[in-house]
Amino acid sequence: MQRAVATGGELRVLFVTDGDNNPWPQRYMQRKWFLSAADRCAWGATRRREALCSLALFGMPPECATFLELPDSGIARMARRGDTQLSDAIQRAIDDFQPTLVVSPSSFDLHSDHRAVSFFVHQAAPEAPIITYVVHGKAPSGRMALHLALSDRERQRKREAIECHQSQLELSRRRFLAYARGNESFYRAEFDVARAGSLLRQNLTNVRYGIRVLFGLDPAEEPPVVTITDDIPDVDAARVRYKARR
Repeated sequence: MQRAVATGGELRVLFVTDGDNNPWPQRYMQRKWFLSAADRCAWGATRRREALCSLALFGMPPECATFLELPDSGIARMARRGDTQLSDAIQRAIDDFQPTLVVSPSSFDLHSDHRAVSFFVHQAAPEAPIITYVVHGKAPSGRMALHLALSDRERQRKREAIECHQSQLELSRRRFLAYARGNESFYRAEFDVARAGSLLRQNLTNVRYGIRVLFGLDPAEEPPVVTITDDIPDVDAARVRYKARR
């Protein structure tokens, strides 16, 4: 995103949820055990402001962002019941913006919302060039599409953007700031694996996700190498114009 902006590229960011179903940090910060619907709505508004703050650090105006307000921790459920709200919204954004590259969460991510977003992106964009990224866990190394080494300035700017998300740093500061590492991995399109997973799979994967968070295994270490395949658009040339994310 930083490189696209620096070289005159255009970006659009879809925020699928507002992150309003995030009770433990909210309880801790507000010293309140029982959270009402109004409390959760206010928390979601806070997280929106934090998201816009992070984009502003990259030189992106508020109109680059679209907030879909879909149910936090409910995207996998939407996929299982065949709800097309998200895929329709992604399709509209693609039709309007005509991206040269779609950057999506990965189907290998351990977070159920992230995997479900990947399913909807691949469903909505069968003809678009897609690469994916993992936040929680790891994707198979054989699916690597490109590996970018960040400059010191890019890494510092990313850290500053993460620090905009103060609601998430109160309980998980070390873990979140660790994502400002020296390299970024992206993976090939996942049409072959993007699925609306079962409830059983979701629950089992949630356990793995919880274990990784509890024992400090996220973010996963990335190898310090830079490789780019021939069949992926040149990210450094700022061809990135669309990014779907949680």
